[in-house]
Amino acid sequence: MMEVKNIIQTCGACPSQWEGKLVDGRMFYARYRHGSLAIELSKDITDDVYDAIGGELIYHETLGDPYDGVLDQSELIDKMEESGFIFR
Repeated sequence: MMEVKNIIQTCGACPSQWEGKLVDGRMFYARYRHGSLAIELSKDITDDVYDAIGGELIYHETLGDPYDGVLDQSELIDKMEESGFIFR
C-alpha cells in the first residue's frame, strides 16, 4: 500500500515537480517535463528524495506535447491515485 503522508511541490513549471513521503517511510518523486509525467519511489525507508530519483518507476505517461512542462497538482494526484497511491 502506498499511503501518502505528505507531498510538497518543489518546482512549479518546466519541470513541475513534487516530492513526498509515504506513511511507511519511503520517499516518492514526481516530475512533469517535455509532456511526460514520471513518478518514482524509493526502495527503502529514507529521508533523502534522491533515493527515489532513479528508484522504482511507478507511473509514466505522456500527457502533453514536447514543450509542455506545467502540470496542476490536482491532475498529479489523480494520476497518483490511478497508479495505487492513497490520499486520506
